[in-house]
Amino acid sequence: MDASHCIPVFEFNHLGLTTQTGRFDKVSGTFSMDRDARVGHVLFNIETASLNMGFGTETSNSPGYRLLEVTRFPTMTFKSDKLVFDDKKNVVAAAGQLTLLGISKPITVSVSRFKCSVHPMFQKMMCAGNISATVKRSEFGMMSYIPAISDEIKVSIPIEAYKD
Repeated sequence: MDASHCIPVFEFNHLGLTTQTGRFDKVSGTFSMDRDARVGHVLFNIETASLNMGFGTETSNSPGYRLLEVTRFPTMTFKSDKLVFDDKKNVVAAAGQLTLLGISKPITVSVSRFKCSVHPMFQKMMCAGNISATVKRSEFGMMSYIPAISDEIKVSIPIEAYKD
């Protein structure tokens, strides 16, 4: 995956009044598929210490760093061996395991605007799409600040991956 074009963003409700957002700046991953056989896999890693929510969140004392326990759990991971394809052999979902704070739970992410084509600048085959999911942080033991910070977190990740 092209890490510079795969930045996860998330949003949550704050105090029942506003929608706040953040992102993770360091990610890595691999994606492979066989469209004809309708199979594939995904491995996506996020460095939790790369949390970025604007001014004041870049320190280890910020609430986000404490929620993610970045020292004990430096990564969160999504792994999937089950891609879901539509009738045009495009990926529309991926079922797998999200590991956060050392807890793994099944999750299915939606994939929209999936397409494969030759990148116009690099002249390499690339597949891309937008991933989205809603995660209940309490299911991973992240209980602090509920309900001031909503339990449900919406996650969006644009993905661009090149063929080796």
